[in-house]
Amino acid sequence: MINTHEHEKKQFKRLFQQQGIDRFDSRLMVLEAFLKLEHHVTIKDLSEQLEDDKVHLEDEFVFSSMELLCRFGFATKIEFEDKETRYEHRHLGLHHDHMVCTKCGMILEFRDEAIEKQQLKVAEDYGFHMLQHKMEIYGICSNCLKDRSPLVPLHKAKKGEKLIVKELEAGKNMQLRISSMGLKIGDPIEIVSSGFGGQVVIANGENRMVLGKGMAEKVMVQFFDQATDRNQDKDTYYGDPPHETMALSQMKSGQEGIVRKVSGEGILRRRLLEMGINRGTAIYVEKYAPLKDPIEIVVKGYHMSLRVEEASNILVENVGFKNRKNE
Repeated sequence: MINTHEHEKKQFKRLFQQQGIDRFDSRLMVLEAFLKLEHHVTIKDLSEQLEDDKVHLEDEFVFSSMELLCRFGFATKIEFEDKETRYEHRHLGLHHDHMVCTKCGMILEFRDEAIEKQQLKVAEDYGFHMLQHKMEIYGICSNCLKDRSPLVPLHKAKKGEKLIVKELEAGKNMQLRISSMGLKIGDPIEIVSSGFGGQVVIANGENRMVLGKGMAEKVMVQFFDQATDRNQDKDTYYGDPPHETMALSQMKSGQEGIVRKVSGEGILRRRLLEMGINRGTAIYVEKYAPLKDPIEIVVKGYHMSLRVEEASNILVENVGFKNRKNE
């Protein structure tokens, strides 16, 4: 890395002197601090590094220097979901993408040749000449996954997380308010947004719901991957691998899935939605009638029957066979 840095400094001196950029020596100090950090840095990070190096420069000057470094190809400006501007060293001819932990803020660089080739193929299939691209994956890093509790209040969940409502730690009136919104224990939900004054917007099937901080604090949720853990005694999954999608009519007795799409024409689709069969809903195939029609299913604790023809309009993600002996 030292040789690379020396090469960058030589190019910096040549380009900046050719262009007659002012305060050359001070801007070189900014470059040296930037290369010394060699990660995704903010103006504050750079200013602190310069202070450690006994160099005192105004933040405005550091900012203008970084903008010049971006202009001449020494740095790249990036903004993740937190909207804070960061800069990273631009290594010419090399490309990478990012994974960002929404809990601790860790930024991980990665490159996957299969993804790179697939992006080129997709662009080619659409007759599109790709000039540049970026990929940002937001999630929870392995360290944070180890530390998270089995149950958390809803307001602490992050955007994009998929959860199962497990408990309502609220008084009777609050529970009635939550239930009247259509949110019940056992519902699978997804965080649409959070953090606006403690307000949380969730997706429950095809419905959006807004919960204030006070209400969200009372809703205890479990992360979806923990709720379907294969090692739990009560909910042991075995057999078919998870994440296979199929029509509900193709599932076997004892299988459970998550509704991914409800199709069908007008009245039929409306009837299915009114039965509580919405996108994201957990659905369990209890049994088939002797002639394989209708199908008996369990949705949100309710037992109901569907004709095979009706069930063929429901696309589900199969999460495997579920052992319900202890329920």
